[in-house]
Amino acid sequence: QGMEAYESVTVKPESDGSLQFQHTFTGEQEYRLVVVTEQEGQKVWLRVSIYSLYPDLYGRRVYRGDLHVHSFFSDGREEPGVVAANYRKYGYDFMALTDHHKLYPSRLLLDTYEKVPLELAMFTGEEVHVPYPSYIHAINFGGKTSVNEYYVDHETECNEEIAKMVEKLSQEEAAVSFDALQVAQRIWVAEKIREFGGMPILVHPHWICQDVYNMPDVVSDYLFKNQVYDAFELLGGQSVHENNMQTAFYHEERAKGYRIPVVGSTDSHGTEPPVRFNDFSTLVYASDPSFESLTSAIKDGYSTAVEEYQEEENYRLHGSYRMVQYGRYLMEMYFPRHDEMCWEQGRLMKDYALGDPDAEEMLRLVYGRVERYAREFFGY
Repeated sequence: QGMEAYESVTVKPESDGSLQFQHTFTGEQEYRLVVVTEQEGQKVWLRVSIYSLYPDLYGRRVYRGDLHVHSFFSDGREEPGVVAANYRKYGYDFMALTDHHKLYPSRLLLDTYEKVPLELAMFTGEEVHVPYPSYIHAINFGGKTSVNEYYVDHETECNEEIAKMVEKLSQEEAAVSFDALQVAQRIWVAEKIREFGGMPILVHPHWICQDVYNMPDVVSDYLFKNQVYDAFELLGGQSVHENNMQTAFYHEERAKGYRIPVVGSTDSHGTEPPVRFNDFSTLVYASDPSFESLTSAIKDGYSTAVEEYQEEENYRLHGSYRMVQYGRYLMEMYFPRHDEMCWEQGRLMKDYALGDPDAEEMLRLVYGRVERYAREFFGY
């Protein structure tokens, strides 16, 4: 549209050369500020984007993360320290190492960098595959104890707990055609993850294994309806077919009125060369990158799942319209500069993990740069 479509404000430069004005925005969205000079026939000098936010979203920053990552302690390719460094190089603000069947590799990762200041928040985690015989897949994000190891050490006791759940489900859901054992086992996993201090995440129900989906839709429907898990890995390290089915199922479930917080994770099994690495991520709008703040934001719906295949120029965000709209603005306006600074820190992290004696001092020198940039960008 022409300039007449804009609301106009006439300003004169302050003594320091700045232009200052006040304006009340009437809705939450992106606005364009266009600076023109009348002396030269309305010549445009500058275009700046401004995003107006409602109070609940203002005061939050954005953190890009991955909650499902593997190292060579299971079926990944690199040691945990190198994995984390490569994630930081690509602009991640937080991550959890979630190797199959075990939590201790994530503790080793925390130990690797405990003596140096970093702006990458790292958390414990594991991919849970118990109880048997069902082929369970769930993420224990931030838990203090391994659910896998606990089940192996207390199998009889755990199976008794699950048997009681099966009996209860069979009575309550007699008319529903699902395997009560499959549902009970997944409920048990989610409850144990919470008991051990973690956030349970339901992952890849439409992953194709031996020509069938990992989980029947009737089971997924029950878990969504009853909010058994705190978040759903809407996008993961799978084929376009599998992720397409999960997003379609998600929209179907949302149409039923179910509340489903979403995340996107790479399920990465290698970063050099990349294997599903950096194709998916989560944007979380939180007050800080602590476990409590991130998980609270995700559970309250302040997150979006990002789909960004490296061979494509475009990206897609998934979640509520409001979070996607704001997320796309941040992808364009905030993350390019943010990612440049992260790349430098990630490179130094890798040097440190591999024993470079100069890397620790260099990491201390660059520490805080991303925080300062974020403070300037968000205005607080």
